[in-house]
Amino acid sequence: MSIEVVEITSDQLNKILIAQESHFLDLKSIDIQPGKLCKFIAGFANADGGELFIGIDEDTVEGKKTRAWRGFTDQEAANGHLQIFEQLFPLGDGYSYTFLIYEACPGLVLQVTIFKSRGVVEASDSVPYLRRGAQTLPIKTEQALERLRLDKGIESFERRTIDVELEVITISQVMSKFISAVVPTSEAELWLRKQQLIQKNKPTVAGTFLTIGLKLKIQVDYLVILL
Repeated sequence: MSIEVVEITSDQLNKILIAQESHFLDLKSIDIQPGKLCKFIAGFANADGGELFIGIDEDTVEGKKTRAWRGFTDQEAANGHLQIFEQLFPLGDGYSYTFLIYEACPGLVLQVTIFKSRGVVEASDSVPYLRRGAQTLPIKTEQALERLRLDKGIESFERRTIDVELEVITISQVMSKFISAVVPTSEAELWLRKQQLIQKNKPTVAGTFLTIGLKLKIQVDYLVILL
């Protein structure tokens, strides 16, 4: 696939070289191993997206960071890095990239825009990472992974289960009144399972709130009749 090559100005070059790495930006040398690059890509995708420049060297001299442009010799030299994106985003819709050139600097710098993913993206080590500030951190616990899924809408709080007996919602007076009006006629537990309000033999938050909500509605309706 042909990738667009864009020549940048001296002002644009300076902006890249003095840019502060942040929640949305990172700069890497072409020497970065594709496997390690996975972590940064996954981190951006699992967070809010971001921009990655590959082909910028960074060194520290007397406590001061300096950067220099050292790009890929040609587009083929970047193939190993480009293949990582195909592996992480097989549909090809999670990123976009451009090669940047500057007349006085060697090689091509790969500019990659990584979009916020709809699902959880794992790196090549099967670990999901998350961008936080200028850091890319592994998600090590199930609780942290669950939090990420909730944030992305893959899972919802309402679908989580509550550790109580099914009878709390299946044989409650409120559910009995509600289920009698369901068309076609159904048993409470069967209907609740069909609506996915019972998961792993436990009522979900949504199922429990449904019972509470119905109970409140019945109480309000009763008060209206009395008034």
